Order: sequence, then structure tokens, then C-alpha cells
Amino acid sequence: MPVLNFGQPDGGVIQTAFITDDIQKSMAQFTRQLNVGPWFLFENFELNDLIYKGQPADFAVNLALANCGHMQFELIQPLDDKPSPYREVSRDSGWCFHHHAVAATDFEHSCAHYASQGFEKVLTCSVAVGGRAAYFDTRGSVFGMIEVVEMTSAVERLWTDIRHAAVGWDSSEPVRTPD
Repeated sequence: MPVLNFGQPDGGVIQTAFITDDIQKSMAQFTRQLNVGPWFLFENFELNDLIYKGQPADFAVNLALANCGHMQFELIQPLDDKPSPYREVSRDSGWCFHHHAVAATDFEHSCAHYASQGFEKVLTCSVAVGGRAAYFDTRGSVFGMIEVVEMTSAVERLWTDIRHAAVGWDSSEPVRTPD
């Protein structure tokens, strides 16, 4: 498997994600208890072309990304009560682990791979940085969903910047707002 600039393999796990009702509190706890940081906070994260369970959707979230070594963590806070994969999981399990993300330099192939195994595609979207994502409901086999992240050059650059910020981080500026 080719290795991406931030040190993880194409097709491999590149992130673990959690849903929370208080992203500020969760960032502080992950930093204090797991030495994760610095956090890059995206308020009202721009999700475009949202399709949830086959229907157009328009839910809103805050999200934060941070690394500890090569491992990236994501925190997601729903901002409304509209149907979403985050509200679905929180309704069923509370605020908890949500998904594993895998890198996909060939997005269509990766999505076809999970669909061919019988996993339901529950979400597709595009993001402002230039890439697509899809969630597959794999909760029955790997204890969470799998998010396929299209690894465009812009997405890879963002993830590389977040990883580099964590290398030798001295705990200053624990929460940052990206440009």
C-alpha cells in the first residue's frame, strides 16, 4: 500500500471519530487524558451535496481534528436535531465512538468495495476543501461505521498539516481555527 504524506497507508485506517454534545469539553478531555492536540476546530463545518439514507439532507455540525503521533482523532458535535448518522448513533448509543475513517485515493473503487460486502451506504457528501466522503454502516462487524475519505491533494495537505502540528507540540494554542 502506498503511504500518504501524513504517514498512513492508502486504504488503511487514518482516523477514529467520536460524537459529542460538547466539543469544547471533549477537546479539553482528549488533550488532558490522551495528549491529543492541537485541535483544529471547524465551526459549522461545510458539508455539501449531503445525501443521508438516500434522501437529501441539510444537518449542521462542528468538528475538530487533531493528532497524537500518526493517529488522527475527530470530534463531531451535531448542531441541530435533523436526521443524520450522528443523531442516529447518539439516539441508539449515546455520545460515543462513531466511525473509523479510511483513506481512498480511488474513492469510487473504495466505496464499491464496502458496498460489495453488503454494507449499507448511509451518507455521501463533499467538503469545501475539495473531496468526498461516504459512510458505510459496519457497526455489526467493526463496532462503528466506516467513513471512506477521498484523498485529494488538498485533503492530504490538510491532514499532513494537522499531523505536523502535533509533532513536538508544546501544549500551546490547544485549539486553533484553520484559515
